[in-house]
Amino acid sequence: MKHISIRVPWHDNKWNGTICQCPKNNPFCMMLHNISERKDENKEETYAGKDWNSLKQDQLPACVGENGGFMNEKPYKRIFKHVYAFGETPHTKLLPTTVELQPYSCYGIPFRYLSKDFQEKLNHKYPNMSNDETAPFTTPWVYGRERQFEILNYFKSNIEAGNSLGVFYCTKGNPVDEDAKLIVGIGEITKVLDVQKYETTADYTYPFWDLIFEHGIRTDLKKSKGFLLPYHEYMSLDEDYVKAQTGKSKQEVIDEIKITIPKLGNSQIIFNELSYGCDYVSNHSMLIILNVARKCLESVIKHGLVGGNWKQQILWIDSQIAKVKDMIGPFPAFAEALSVIGVNYAFIIEQDLRNNGYCGVKDNPWEAFDKLMKGELSLPDSVYKSELTHYRILWKNTLSNQRQVLELLSRFEINSEVIKWWFDCPDCYDELLNNPYIISEESLIENYLPVTTEMIDLGVMADPKIQGKWTPKAPSLVESVIDNRRIRSFIISKLVASLCDGDTLISANEIELYIKDCLAADNHQLPYNYLMSNKEFIEEKTVYLNTDDRCALQLKEYKEIDDYLRKIFKGRASKDVKSPVKEDWNTIVKASIDDYNEANERCRNAVADQVKALEMFCSKRLSVLAGPAGTGKTTVVKAFLKSPQIKAEGTLLLAPTGKARVRLGNMSAGIQALTIAQFLTRQGFFDWAAMTPYVPEDAEKRKYCGAKNVIIDECSMLTCKDFYVLMKALDLKNINRIILIGDPFQLPPIGPGRPFADLFNYLKDNKDEYLRSAITKLRYVVRTINTGDSDILTLASWFSGEKPAKNSDLIFEQVAKGNLNNDLVVYTWNDENDLKDCLKEAIEKELPEEEGKSLSDKIRKSIGLDDVNKALNDPSKVERFQVLSPVKNPVWGTFQINSYFQEWVGINKKFSIEIAPITISALDKVIQLKNERKKSTSKEECQLSNGQIGFVNYANKWEKKSTVVFTGLPNKRFSYYSSKSDEADNTIDLAYAITIHKSQGSDFDTVLVVLPKSGRILSRELIYTALTRARKKLILLIQDNISWLIEYTKPQMSVLAKRNTNLFSTSVREDISNIPYVEGLIHTTLKPGLIVRSKSEVIIANMLYERGIDFEYERMIEDNGRRCIPDFTFEDASGDTILWEHLGMLDNPAYRESWEKKRDFYKSIGYIEGVNLFTTVDHENGSIDSTEIAAIVDKLEDLI
Repeated sequence: MKHISIRVPWHDNKWNGTICQCPKNNPFCMMLHNISERKDENKEETYAGKDWNSLKQDQLPACVGENGGFMNEKPYKRIFKHVYAFGETPHTKLLPTTVELQPYSCYGIPFRYLSKDFQEKLNHKYPNMSNDETAPFTTPWVYGRERQFEILNYFKSNIEAGNSLGVFYCTKGNPVDEDAKLIVGIGEITKVLDVQKYETTADYTYPFWDLIFEHGIRTDLKKSKGFLLPYHEYMSLDEDYVKAQTGKSKQEVIDEIKITIPKLGNSQIIFNELSYGCDYVSNHSMLIILNVARKCLESVIKHGLVGGNWKQQILWIDSQIAKVKDMIGPFPAFAEALSVIGVNYAFIIEQDLRNNGYCGVKDNPWEAFDKLMKGELSLPDSVYKSELTHYRILWKNTLSNQRQVLELLSRFEINSEVIKWWFDCPDCYDELLNNPYIISEESLIENYLPVTTEMIDLGVMADPKIQGKWTPKAPSLVESVIDNRRIRSFIISKLVASLCDGDTLISANEIELYIKDCLAADNHQLPYNYLMSNKEFIEEKTVYLNTDDRCALQLKEYKEIDDYLRKIFKGRASKDVKSPVKEDWNTIVKASIDDYNEANERCRNAVADQVKALEMFCSKRLSVLAGPAGTGKTTVVKAFLKSPQIKAEGTLLLAPTGKARVRLGNMSAGIQALTIAQFLTRQGFFDWAAMTPYVPEDAEKRKYCGAKNVIIDECSMLTCKDFYVLMKALDLKNINRIILIGDPFQLPPIGPGRPFADLFNYLKDNKDEYLRSAITKLRYVVRTINTGDSDILTLASWFSGEKPAKNSDLIFEQVAKGNLNNDLVVYTWNDENDLKDCLKEAIEKELPEEEGKSLSDKIRKSIGLDDVNKALNDPSKVERFQVLSPVKNPVWGTFQINSYFQEWVGINKKFSIEIAPITISALDKVIQLKNERKKSTSKEECQLSNGQIGFVNYANKWEKKSTVVFTGLPNKRFSYYSSKSDEADNTIDLAYAITIHKSQGSDFDTVLVVLPKSGRILSRELIYTALTRARKKLILLIQDNISWLIEYTKPQMSVLAKRNTNLFSTSVREDISNIPYVEGLIHTTLKPGLIVRSKSEVIIANMLYERGIDFEYERMIEDNGRRCIPDFTFEDASGDTILWEHLGMLDNPAYRESWEKKRDFYKSIGYIEGVNLFTTVDHENGSIDSTEIAAIVDKLEDLI
């Protein structure tokens, strides 16, 4: 008996058998190709909210075929048409067949079982099925009628009404957690219908692939045999109400009730079970799902935000847990383990032993198999009768310790691959038998078919309800939920999962809170001081790190990575090269700047910065060049690479993305830049199967020892492991210079750490002047050097990790009043209903005007596709204009925006192919989604990179084929083929709009950014990254107005700062809700909750707090029709306002000029220095005079 998973699309009215209330605002459902192919938003809007049973067949929504109404309260009819009923196939005799679906019906197609790819595995398990027939056309599916019937009947036979449970889930698209697989409901399967057949005019028919079930979930929880998670109710709640009721944000409480794969321990097995449309869910997996669901419903009750008898559903869950346990045997992976020693009919053998009464549900199949091998049992009609002699030899030669290990491994719901990995490792047998949790630990650390702690629990913790009399025995037996073997496994699970969030270590307190949460379901407590009293055992797999105020734990691998990188970075930054380059950099840089003006102080300072960078490159063994777009990083690198000495030494150019690689390569003629993945692949340091860098055992033989200089661009995108493997792949003793280039304020890397940001902050304020000289930050925008500040970078400066220029707050007023006249334009939109019109208006107004040209022509020209031949020769033209959005799925996401663009440019269906869930057409703009080596149509193998943008050169609906040309690869065409699979990981997507994450490492002439005011993904770095993608012009589409955007300028909104790292200093938060302190990234004060932007402001804020002076930090004030943001604001005894501005960087002419403008404004509205306006300044090297601050504080005490 099995349970089943059933995929459903997102529905905005809880799948109640009606058309969505707002079909146009639900693009989430279109992640499924059947819906994206058929959905007619305009027609569905006409019937919005209508019951399906009141509609004609041609009025039903696209989701009718994808379980969009599995909570239907009324019956409805659906017409089934066979997809093969065309041409000369036998299916043409099949008639459209009407089926009436009863209330609370659902259907599932077991796609995996019907796919050709699965047939070998299915034959291995069940070799008696009919052979498939050869299809008269290419298809990935089983074609033969008999085999289809057999597969469907076999699949259905394991689903038992009244015993099996259905797990309803969304995949790829939902508003709760973007791309995550999301369980939306769990309920009893109350009826399993027979396999349905098509009506026919012939003497044969074919089966519906859709298996039809009825379930017990009801909206009235008192009558329900199951439940829906209250996602819709939670999302409709007011943010302030949630905060008042729970003390938490709306997103936090939603996170507590959602069921996603991470909540289920990131189990690969459960991930696979929640795939392929409809699949089996094992009893072990169902236990894990039910236990997590119970915790989620307990959170619903605790929150008290929505009505309903949730306690009744917890009782239902408890009854189902007991029921599932009754169905589980003690050795669920018996057949998987048996197949490892070469018993090819293992699954049939187990089935026969059980069907013939030799082995009950709670019996030991190993004992029954042993009797079969000894001839004590008889299975005379078995298909493997001729194989039994061979099996007996195999069994006889399986050693006792091997049998012991196989029996242990078969206690867990794991597959033969995991079992074989351990079976083939005899040196591990003793450790495995003593601590089976190492299966989970090693699978997580090695990222090899992850096995969760909870999966091991079910095999080693005695539970007669599961194991009958075959409960586990010592030394594998675990008799306490706080057994240190189990707890360590939880710790490893937490540390590994945290790597995905960017944390390379976790505080002991946060780990204890996590373990306590894991133990809460069993009503057990973690003893005080547990981590310290079990330190010796836990340290076998982790490292304990102690700071002044807390303890943290780190995986050994990442402690090694941190120690190695710290040593390399410090060592090389503190040493000079033996042969520094001597060039007249001053003259070279001046010549590179258009319209250089010696009389312009900005020009002179820009040259000074760039010369400083070049001299640093030439002299240091490791140097860091930082600066936002447009500040001259390209100029500096070009000049460096032109040096005769550098040319003679050679330079290796590396970048993390394809676009960054192309841009870096364009900086020097004759030097081919590589992506980091390409370089590591060449050296043998990249695992393409796992898509991850690694250090091979023979690393010393593989090290790169070619060029003497290495330049790495876009370093903010590199994880600590990326840097580690990269440094290991270089023969460092033969490398003169390593030059790291990037912008430390961009989004942190996808993965562990923030090494570039940590290195930047370590060097820039280092007390050691020699280390401080290894970094240069370019501060001047070269293209606006004669015309003034860039509005783009002025706005972006608020989202960087540094204090913006004093008059830069004027930018918010300019945006609000529409007074921008530089390189920035801002539009606002209200909600999903007017976004499309606003987007269209912005494009029509801001893209270059052309007399008599249509919107389609304007868009084509903006991306260089008005002349295809020119685009073939120079595909980089397609990157001239780019739309960005934070996310993919909502109405403001890239999926919907791309569909708008396709509508506006007008696609021709004949010259299109479907690559589910999108359709790409000739001249569409597209993006490559993975790193891969791919042959062009001319058979030349090329490297394609994740994020590489191109255009569709050719597409043909009938051939189901398209060809694409990418930037950096002119006149090379790459083939892509039609796919309708909802489970496939596509390698290509539309790219009129791409996510901000995908844009990292790229820049474009004109960028349009859509910014919604809500969303879990929004952060200070995300907005900064979006703002700095434009080379010439930025168009912002901001929801409502810019006021909410100001909140994201605060340090608290930094995702970079929230990461726990240990590269140069241990930065670790106390718990998940706090921000760790790390010098240079976060400046905390004594005033509770106050985080400021600079170390000098910390000193001021702390002194004010200690003296009891009330103040506000960065409070916007309005006067004389203008708004500004002073550093500190006070009220004197009469109620008048007093301001305090702290000034830094006055040696920077742009900063000084900015302050002078702001000071003049203050003067114009009555603020006089020394009376109601006070200032302090940073001195040399950023130092501050505490006596100056104390003197002003004294004056304030007198005034307030």
